[in-house]
Amino acid sequence: MIGVIADDMTGATDVAAALRRAGLRTLLVLGTELDEHAGPADGIVIGLKTRSLPVEEAVAQSLAALTVLRRQGADRIYVKYCSTFDSTDEGNIGPITEAIADALRADLVVTTPAAPLHGRTVYRGHLFVGDVLLAETHMRDHPVTPMRDSSVPRLLAAQCTAPVGLLPLDVVQRDADSVREVMRRSRAEGIRHLVADAVTDADLAVLADAVDGEILVAGSAGLVGAMALRETAAGATAPTPPSGRTAIIAGSCSRRTLEQIDRFVGSGGPAHRVVAEPGDTAEELAARAVEWWEHLPSDADALLYSSTPAAERRQDVPGAGELYEQAAGLIASQLSDRGVKRLLVAGGETSGEVVRALGTTVAVVGEEVAPGAPWIHDEERDVHLVLKSGNFGEEDLFVEVAAQGRTA
Repeated sequence: MIGVIADDMTGATDVAAALRRAGLRTLLVLGTELDEHAGPADGIVIGLKTRSLPVEEAVAQSLAALTVLRRQGADRIYVKYCSTFDSTDEGNIGPITEAIADALRADLVVTTPAAPLHGRTVYRGHLFVGDVLLAETHMRDHPVTPMRDSSVPRLLAAQCTAPVGLLPLDVVQRDADSVREVMRRSRAEGIRHLVADAVTDADLAVLADAVDGEILVAGSAGLVGAMALRETAAGATAPTPPSGRTAIIAGSCSRRTLEQIDRFVGSGGPAHRVVAEPGDTAEELAARAVEWWEHLPSDADALLYSSTPAAERRQDVPGAGELYEQAAGLIASQLSDRGVKRLLVAGGETSGEVVRALGTTVAVVGEEVAPGAPWIHDEERDVHLVLKSGNFGEEDLFVEVAAQGRTA
């Protein structure tokens, strides 16, 4: 069984979608609590919130997740990180990977952020987003993890104590035996992290063949998705969300989420913008939003959002980001208490706060509404959620998901 440790919530749903796409019955665990009666699974994904934590705390949580996965019978472990390699010189990708490698006594870890499905490719160790080098994208000015180098080996070496090597594209495109030979030589040379080039799904398939039998692999959802295609699937039916109104909760300020908001509002969909004034609490913001919801027609889908373009963000509300995230969690919890069973949440930090507020610990993964954004079913609370990375989905995603609820 494949066990995955993901460093944020939307990344966890992205990789869970990749396993489900391969036909595997997949459980998504949000945190490190997993009941023995969660049901059979071909793959288990544990979603943490370790991307920007202090290194020691991130490593400790990841090792706790490893213990859970091994107890559940996972015989292959995958460390999942963002396909734009979101990190700093201190980590946390390198330290987490090395700590898990030490725990598993793995002397070599093949790793790649390549995910052609999402337009992420690696060539000569350099990470591209579409046809643009990572360091030339919007990620250059990310407020938490500014990515100003496109070389994955250099980025990883800055975070690791062990040597980092490169598995070049010409070897990958030769065959799996050639890849295994480079892996053998890398082990002999003391290289512990081997960054693999990959530009197509066929390249990922070769890598998946080559790492078959390795106890530890790392990367984005791309490589583990290729690995999943080689697994024997149980063939369980995926959960399907019921018909009914959809609540869309958006906190991401990414360009794609802002486009999705504009398209939903432009289509005539009701929308409430969550705006904090100095002194407002999360409880007050949530109360106003839920009161607005309750005055809508009983069958109306609606959008509740704090997302704003950078130029419109207020500077007079200290800690506004955390305030909006807490409000989003309260809104989601209160709407669920009122019988809403379809929630689409946009943004990684927002998603993390929503699942915390809902108390969701284990969910069964269903079909995708967009690549990397599946429905997940919290069976205990009986709510279906999409936890969407800010940049995922086409512009019409909010409109289409709401429309599906009226025709399901």
